[in-house]
Amino acid sequence: MTPSPSATIPAMIQRIVPAIATRGRLLSMLAFGFIPVILGVLINRANSEGRGNEVEPTELLDAFTLTIYVPLVVLIFASATLGTLKEERTLVYFWLRPIGRWQIVLAALASAWLVLIPLISIPTVAFAAVVGNGRDIAGGVLSALAGVLAYGAVFTLFGLLTRRALVWGLVYILVWEGFVGGLSQTAGRLSVRNYTRSLLGEITNVRILDDPESIATVIIVTAGIVIASVGLTTLLLNRMEVD
Repeated sequence: MTPSPSATIPAMIQRIVPAIATRGRLLSMLAFGFIPVILGVLINRANSEGRGNEVEPTELLDAFTLTIYVPLVVLIFASATLGTLKEERTLVYFWLRPIGRWQIVLAALASAWLVLIPLISIPTVAFAAVVGNGRDIAGGVLSALAGVLAYGAVFTLFGLLTRRALVWGLVYILVWEGFVGGLSQTAGRLSVRNYTRSLLGEITNVRILDDPESIATVIIVTAGIVIASVGLTTLLLNRMEVD
């Protein structure tokens, strides 16, 4: 009898989460996330003493949270879900179960999301609260969570696709999103960052991009990225040999 997804997916999550959420990794990434909070406190102090220039909170959230913190942290954790299991040769234990490959992929992605949502949200709320107001907190958190969903799905695929997922993930973040995406609107629309920044600007009512996407478009594209990445990861898992 084939186990139901409601039983198998939680069981796999219980195996995957401890493998990726090590104490050292969690503490280091959380500390990394609070660096902008400290900078925000220093900026506020400088402004209150008349020694600094006023900086738009949305721009700070864009520069630190969406451009640096979210993609890098998601890359580290999401690529480790299936990637670590594959390298440690423990993926075969899931492979041999009478379950659909899509269930393995969903379990890996859900594991990444379960770890990343609080890990990303806590520093983002703190940072937005220090530098901005309620609208900035809402914009920062929602846009960061959109990044968690989309980047998480993409980098889970990277982790299964190559042993150098961190390297190729950094290439995508730094070269494609950081450089190529800024050269043309077409290239920009093929980057996750374009949609997280659009969502942040729409919620905070601050213009970040010349031609931002609507909230509805961000939701549709984020869902599309997740579905496409899950499909591709499942297809790859079906075709590969696991030992």
